Amino acid sequence: MKRQIRQILWGRHNDALEPSPFVRRFASKIADAAAGKPIVDVACGSGRNALWLARLGCAVICVDKDLTRLQNQRQPLRRIALGRASARLSVQQLDLVKDPWPFGPCAVGGIVNVHFLLPALFPFFEGSLSPGAYLLLETVPGCGGNYLELPKAGEIRSALRKAFDFEFYKEAKVGPRGYDAVTVQLLARRLDGRTM
Repeated sequence: MKRQIRQILWGRHNDALEPSPFVRRFASKIADAAAGKPIVDVACGSGRNALWLARLGCAVICVDKDLTRLQNQRQPLRRIALGRASARLSVQQLDLVKDPWPFGPCAVGGIVNVHFLLPALFPFFEGSLSPGAYLLLETVPGCGGNYLELPKAGEIRSALRKAFDFEFYKEAKVGPRGYDAVTVQLLARRLDGRTM
């Protein structure tokens, strides 16, 4: 039964719920460092990464401008064995571009930010993360015209280096020749208790 559920949710049958391989790789580390505080899934989409963290026992706050895809997934999940994990998810509708950041100083135990890049949020991430908590960030891939929304080489590292210790950092050049754009994957730990 467990194997069938896994195949349905994270197999070929439902790619919408397949967590990012990068999140899967570091999820246990993020969960352990959260120390019981909620993890925020920024721009959560279908909730695929949030659900993976919830299966590890974490409370996860799913933040997105449009929660329709996540709400559509939660009902079927409650009917099968992942109901407990689904119950650990809370939702907060928020336009991350226009609305104020709702999390106070040192209030969260981790932040996962996959395929949504808004550097203006970095100071808020820094302030809201507890000391020792992780920020996982993965930009969109560099296919098609995505390179137009990607950062320049070194830009993200430079923006975060004062408050974070990078445990994993990878940049890959994308886009046409002469265009300075990179995809980024990073896992960084909050250094201390400085706040916004």
